[in-house]
Amino acid sequence: MLTDQEKWYFDHHGFIILPQVILGNDIERMLELGDRWHGMTLEDLPHPLTSTADTHPDYSPTIARWINHIQYADPVFQRLVLNPEIMRVIISLTHSYPVLVDTALTKNYRTSDDIHFHASGQEYEIIDDKPFAGFLNAAISLVDVPKGTGFVCLPGSHKRHFQPPVQTEISIYDGMPTVINLPLMAGDCLIFTEMLFHGARRWTADYPRFTIFNRYRANLPDTSPVATYGDLEGSKDLIPESVYELQQPTTSAQPKRIVQQIVANALKQKSPVTKVV
Repeated sequence: MLTDQEKWYFDHHGFIILPQVILGNDIERMLELGDRWHGMTLEDLPHPLTSTADTHPDYSPTIARWINHIQYADPVFQRLVLNPEIMRVIISLTHSYPVLVDTALTKNYRTSDDIHFHASGQEYEIIDDKPFAGFLNAAISLVDVPKGTGFVCLPGSHKRHFQPPVQTEISIYDGMPTVINLPLMAGDCLIFTEMLFHGARRWTADYPRFTIFNRYRANLPDTSPVATYGDLEGSKDLIPESVYELQQPTTSAQPKRIVQQIVANALKQKSPVTKVV
């Protein structure tokens, strides 16, 4: 379900941008809920929402706060984790075996910390002439992100075979071609492999930055089952069966029903549109 251009682009860069994957009314609803939740204490958040930013003992008090498990609180976020354009890419890069492991709605202020370069050691490789990513992040911006702030990465670092020399210091504020900064429009989705070295520059706009992060792991048959973040089995009645199924580890060589449905619908659609940076 990926075009040849998308396969090349993702393999070369480690990310891809899908423009305008959500509509204005949904964005307004997400911003309304985000403002409300970020104005609450951890104890006042509706169950099962939480914030691991509030509970981790090592996090800075000025780190950008995030709210977890948002798909349990409103249908607008349930639609987002099943968004057909996003899932077209996620399903392709996980070779038809995605598991939704986490959701988070983050709010950044001008006083929020920089996020320095980091990456996860999950696999990235080419299998049967198709890119495969073991851990993917779909970052959906709810506001315009101007140039000079927000997401940055070391393009191609997901294929790294060598670590930077000890004397080489790479900063999130370095320029091209080593470091790429990605301006986004409200409604754009940035999908990247966690193998990619990425970070975020300090927010500078006069309005807060709201971003949703939906994280998916690949769970191929005959491999160890992946786990979601937190035991949410007692809250399954708050989400549709399709979302619940997407959150479950692989138990069969047959792709999940929701995956088969999304694939069937995607193959009927027009050619996708992606933003080339």
